[in-house]
Amino acid sequence: MKEQVIIQTITISKRGQQIFFQVKLPRDTNKIIGVETGLYLLNAPLYFIPAQELSMLVRRNYMMGVVQLRANRKPDVFYSKEIFERDINIGAGEVKLFLPPVVVIEKKVDQPDGNNFDYFTHWTHGTKREEDPLNIYDCSVINGQYKDAIGEYFQTDVSYKVLLYIWIE
Repeated sequence: MKEQVIIQTITISKRGQQIFFQVKLPRDTNKIIGVETGLYLLNAPLYFIPAQELSMLVRRNYMMGVVQLRANRKPDVFYSKEIFERDINIGAGEVKLFLPPVVVIEKKVDQPDGNNFDYFTHWTHGTKREEDPLNIYDCSVINGQYKDAIGEYFQTDVSYKVLLYIWIE
């Protein structure tokens, strides 16, 4: 059996916006094996400063909204997740190792190391994606709901896209 991914994009543009969506799975789907989420910020208020804080300060992560998924022929929600802008505390309290500069043709070049989280500031879809494993059998349609939270928090419109990756077998 081979794995496939189905990508669902949810676009938010208004404060407190609630989106209902449906994802039809291919007929030969055996089961849903996982779900990943991503986020891409399109437009934000000037006082919304994403992930630029110092790594030694523990700051509140901005919760963008909540996604919930239901499978057809199933009685309740099988997946619910709070979506965050990104983890701005990823480097807080971590030991940083600094390597000596490398000399290349009489030029000094600072070489980043694996423990310097400030070097890895951007992921391809706004945050590092990791699959949440699932085993949902006998499902042909997924009904979903997403509700904006960040617009309510700032009392203004924040435009962004939530990317939902549904892994199937």
